[in-house]
Amino acid sequence: MGKRFKYILLSLFLISLSKELEDQTNIKPPGFSRVSGFYPQNFKLKLSSEENTTIYYTLDSSDPRNSTTSKEFKDYILIYDRSLEPNLYSAINETEDSPISICRGYRYNGPKYPVDKAMIVRAVSKNSKGDFSQVINKTYFITDYDLYKYQDIITVSLVTNPENLFDPDIGIYVTGTIFQNWKNSDEFDPWLMPFDPKSKCNYYMKGSEWEREAHLTIFEKGDISVQQNIGIRVKGAATRNYPSKSFNLYARKKYGKSKIETDLLKDNFDINGNLITSYKGLTLRSVFDESRLRDKFGSDLFDSRKEITSTKMEACALFLNGEYWGLYFLQEKISDDFIENNYLIPSDNIALAKDNQIEDGPEEESIKFQEFCEEYSKKDVSDQKTYNEIKNFMDIDSLIELYATGIYIANGDWPGKNDGEWRNIGEKIEGNKFSDGKWRFIIYDLDYSMGVRFRESGPFDFDSFTYVQSRIERAPINAFFLNLLKNNKEFKNKFVNVYCDYANEIYHISKINKLVEKYRDEYTELVANSELRWWGWNFDNKIEGYANYRSRFLKSLDDMLNFFEQRPKFTLPYMKDFLGLKGDIVDLNIKIKGKGKVQINTIIPEMKNGEWTGKYFSRIPINIKAIPDNGYNFKGWSGYIDSIQQNEEVILLESQTIFANFD
Repeated sequence: MGKRFKYILLSLFLISLSKELEDQTNIKPPGFSRVSGFYPQNFKLKLSSEENTTIYYTLDSSDPRNSTTSKEFKDYILIYDRSLEPNLYSAINETEDSPISICRGYRYNGPKYPVDKAMIVRAVSKNSKGDFSQVINKTYFITDYDLYKYQDIITVSLVTNPENLFDPDIGIYVTGTIFQNWKNSDEFDPWLMPFDPKSKCNYYMKGSEWEREAHLTIFEKGDISVQQNIGIRVKGAATRNYPSKSFNLYARKKYGKSKIETDLLKDNFDINGNLITSYKGLTLRSVFDESRLRDKFGSDLFDSRKEITSTKMEACALFLNGEYWGLYFLQEKISDDFIENNYLIPSDNIALAKDNQIEDGPEEESIKFQEFCEEYSKKDVSDQKTYNEIKNFMDIDSLIELYATGIYIANGDWPGKNDGEWRNIGEKIEGNKFSDGKWRFIIYDLDYSMGVRFRESGPFDFDSFTYVQSRIERAPINAFFLNLLKNNKEFKNKFVNVYCDYANEIYHISKINKLVEKYRDEYTELVANSELRWWGWNFDNKIEGYANYRSRFLKSLDDMLNFFEQRPKFTLPYMKDFLGLKGDIVDLNIKIKGKGKVQINTIIPEMKNGEWTGKYFSRIPINIKAIPDNGYNFKGWSGYIDSIQQNEEVILLESQTIFANFD
């Protein structure tokens, strides 16, 4: 650790640790001659203030009211590209005996090269009585060299007093005094893995006491989209121990605004089709290696499945206190506010649990859910009365989507983890089916799926059905689901058809090809730079490291493509064997005459030249529905069936062709 860095850290630790009080004065804060943003060349920044006040500023993100690096403004501040200057916060390493270690067990070192840097100016006005104005924060990027690339994407600047992150006592990003005290106590368990949340570190702490004030600026294609003070907390479970950490962002009135107003989450519509543009909380989820991109990849694929709850996300570059912190996903924080935003149910009426623990709402709600699953996992669910009780308690379609998704993509960090459930505990809302009081399901964090966790055993041919069986003790819902799947014919048939719908349409190789090409074009450089930021110290030079991580990401995309191309050949027979299905896997061919579409179970497949083929199981009823285009009428079905009913139930005994006729 260099002398300059030690000096800066020592200065930070001398800052008062007391919580900042809201400014009670009427002193006008300083004015800036330039707004935050991207500029093509260096410029001289001018600051101004009212008479009888003095302006103080800092360039290291510390608080100009009490920082030892605070300077009195005289004439101008030169704004330039600081990227070639030595790293400051990016230079903090893993050091077991230091309370400012940012992780444990990775032998992590900071980058060997200077990371990209924005210029952060924090300024305040001070009157003759010693009273201060509000602190003003600005972020500047000079794009005459390499920083221009951030102008084309969503870029987030997060600025907070450095001690909020790295101070041994209050810093939320470091092992801290908490770890040092634990390590030196009789309670220390040397065999407890560092990534186990039972370990004692500052960054494992939760709750309002570990929320810190920060300033958030979000740029979209160079323009300011969001600019406000917020609260930040470290997010995650085991990932809190990673050197690259995720954050939850909280808008609160005490920081200035109670909402984050933005339309950055594209296509994030509520159940009425209205774009969501107001958030009480957002998440910045770190993408420190290529596997983390699977979370968005999977979400993009099953986005059309409205019976399963998931979050929208957009890729962004994060600058933390002016230094490049890597690729992140900006997404809505899963909470009762998230349910209110998306399903239009008041947050006070939401019970939400994640990973078998209550997150929002009364704790007894989660207990009742677990007890119900335990009780009904042992009941005779073939009894119609019992099955009706289950359908009144939870949304069956949502349960099927949860398991169909997780099993198909071979999610290795699930079930019983990285999933959750929610319901409305208030009055039913007219016209809102999601307010019926039934439990519905959430899936998230798909990092260990689509071939990551089970590479050694052959990812695409992994038997996820027996895997779910092996995790039956992880959560009561697993035994409950398996009891339904094996012992209730209606549920089993519906699950089998939905699973085939996934294979035939949602995860069809044509869709995978398109999405892989999109990711190849949009994310290769972003992922490679992010991995280089966090693991580049393993290489002798920056060019070698970048080439390695670029190659890794491209191979990862090829692996996902291969996973989905091969997956149906194995997972459909696995389901047949696991459930003891008597039928065979057969082809259902649909041909369109005229103008219209056909819904098959839960999908409306894309036709190619008016034709489509999917694989289903014989002897299991398939539901088909004819949907004429505007101005056309449905004449009837022909081929394997002869009917004029728009909705039909079809049982195949062998591969068959059905014509849908419109005029």
